[in-house]
Amino acid sequence: MSRRTIQLDTPVHEWLMTHSLRETPIQHELRMAMEGHPEGEMQTSPEQVQLLALLLKTMKASRVIEVGVFTGYSAMGMAMALPDDGLVVACDLSPEHMAVAQEWWDRAGVSDRIQPRVGPASESLTQLLEAGEAGSYDFIYCDADKTGYPEYYELGLQLLRPGGLLTFDNMLRGGRVADPLVDDESTVATRELAAKLLADERVDYSLNPIGDGLALAMKRG
Repeated sequence: MSRRTIQLDTPVHEWLMTHSLRETPIQHELRMAMEGHPEGEMQTSPEQVQLLALLLKTMKASRVIEVGVFTGYSAMGMAMALPDDGLVVACDLSPEHMAVAQEWWDRAGVSDRIQPRVGPASESLTQLLEAGEAGSYDFIYCDADKTGYPEYYELGLQLLRPGGLLTFDNMLRGGRVADPLVDDESTVATRELAAKLLADERVDYSLNPIGDGLALAMKRG
């Protein structure tokens, strides 16, 4: 037993990857291709994607929204975890990122389960609500602009079914959330969301130190 989460130095992290990670060849290829990408830090960590996939299977989820796609690694992993008739609505502001992601999804054979939406995420989520899709999604994963997190939370709650999960990446901001001298907009917005999640009686909540911090909020029925 342990009273505190272990610190993952490089040897421990490498051991963790060796003894836990189950990537398909195409997932591994995509992850390695992004190693030298100038925005490669935007890609979700592989152990985190594996956890998301496990959660989807545990929930028997079939309808998912991703806010923030980058080059498609996390959407690919989630789509692979869904049944054949499953759906990932993949929202991203960048048409360039979405085009790259689409190529990888095609190669992975999951394009039929992914619906790309290019544009501001708040608009995409609002359009889903206007289309009558409130309460119809099982799972939402947010890994986009942190200043938008509070709005994505409120819109996402409307789109989730009772018992559905709303998840947010980068909730630790590389440790900056704990530094009172750090007051950039993204870190401030992340702190505000963390405080809201802790106090919000509409959800059950856990903040987990995996990757750069993963918040899980289950919508109460």
